[in-house]
Amino acid sequence: MSDATMTSEARARALSRYADLPLASGREAALAAILDAWIPDANALSRKMSAPEHRDLVPATMFAHPGLDDGER
Repeated sequence: MSDATMTSEARARALSRYADLPLASGREAALAAILDAWIPDANALSRKMSAPEHRDLVPATMFAHPGLDDGER
Protein backbone atom coordinates (compact mmCIF):
# COMPACT_ATOMS: atom_id res chain seq x y z
CA MET A 1 0.00 0.00 0.00
CA SER A 2 1.51 3.35 -0.96
CA ASP A 3 1.62 6.24 1.48
CA ALA A 4 -0.96 8.11 -0.62
CA THR A 5 -3.53 5.34 -0.21
CA MET A 6 -2.88 4.58 3.49
CA THR A 7 -5.47 5.66 6.00
CA SER A 8 -4.25 7.93 8.78
CA GLU A 9 -4.50 5.11 11.30
CA ALA A 10 -2.64 2.66 9.04
CA ARG A 11 0.11 5.26 8.64
CA ALA A 12 0.29 5.68 12.43
CA ARG A 13 0.61 1.91 12.91
CA ALA A 14 3.30 1.69 10.21
CA LEU A 15 5.34 4.57 11.61
CA SER A 16 5.21 3.12 15.11
CA ARG A 17 6.46 -0.21 13.72
CA TYR A 18 9.26 1.48 11.73
CA ALA A 19 10.36 3.42 14.81
CA ASP A 20 10.12 0.26 16.95
CA LEU A 21 7.81 2.10 19.35
CA PRO A 22 4.98 -0.12 20.58
CA LEU A 23 1.55 1.41 20.04
CA ALA A 24 -1.17 0.18 22.37
CA SER A 25 -4.27 -1.13 20.69
CA GLY A 26 -6.81 1.62 20.14
CA ARG A 27 -4.24 4.45 20.22
CA GLU A 28 -3.94 4.68 16.43
CA ALA A 29 -6.63 7.37 16.14
CA ALA A 30 -4.97 9.63 18.71
CA LEU A 31 -1.56 9.30 17.06
CA ALA A 32 -3.06 9.69 13.58
CA ALA A 33 -4.66 13.01 14.57
CA ILE A 34 -1.29 14.37 15.72
CA LEU A 35 0.54 13.11 12.63
CA ASP A 36 -2.15 14.48 10.31
CA ALA A 37 -1.63 17.90 11.89
CA TRP A 38 2.19 17.82 11.93
CA ILE A 39 3.21 16.07 8.71
CA PRO A 40 1.94 18.64 6.16
CA ASP A 41 3.74 21.49 7.95
CA ALA A 42 6.89 19.39 8.47
CA ASN A 43 6.95 18.59 4.75
CA ALA A 44 6.42 22.26 3.88
CA LEU A 45 9.32 23.25 6.13
CA SER A 46 11.49 20.54 4.60
CA ARG A 47 10.72 21.81 1.09
CA LYS A 48 11.44 25.39 2.14
CA MET A 49 14.75 24.55 3.82
CA SER A 50 15.79 22.48 0.79
CA ALA A 51 15.49 25.52 -1.47
CA PRO A 52 18.84 26.86 -2.71
CA GLU A 53 18.52 30.14 -0.79
CA HIS A 54 18.27 28.29 2.53
CA ARG A 55 20.83 25.50 2.10
CA ASP A 56 23.62 27.33 3.93
CA LEU A 57 21.56 28.14 7.03
CA VAL A 58 22.55 26.40 10.24
CA PRO A 59 20.85 26.27 13.64
CA ALA A 60 21.33 29.31 15.86
CA THR A 61 21.95 27.01 18.83
CA MET A 62 24.53 24.28 18.67
CA PHE A 63 24.56 21.43 21.14
CA ALA A 64 27.89 19.84 21.93
CA HIS A 65 28.73 16.79 23.97
CA PRO A 66 31.88 17.03 26.10
CA GLY A 67 34.70 14.78 25.06
CA LEU A 68 36.53 12.33 27.27
CA ASP A 69 39.27 14.92 27.74
CA ASP A 70 36.72 17.24 29.38
CA GLY A 71 36.60 15.09 32.51
CA GLU A 72 33.61 12.93 31.64
CA ARG A 73 34.25 9.20 31.92
